[in-house]
Amino acid sequence: AAIVERNQIVSLHYRKARLLIVTEGRAMERGGEGDVVRVMNLASRNAVFGRIAADGSVHVGPTPEG
Repeated sequence: AAIVERNQIVSLHYRKARLLIVTEGRAMERGGEGDVVRVMNLASRNAVFGRIAADGSVHVGPTPEG
């Protein structure tokens, strides 16, 4: 079941070691928990890929967490 819909505003989380950066993004596709989707970072307008977490946030970075 999809928990993120296309064009939905989602929370983007980037984590590396003890560093955590959180910003907003727009989902470019729909998906469920654990799916890898493309998301546009609203601050930079860059498209990134990330894994959808159970709470609907999207985790991006060297190892997208779920």
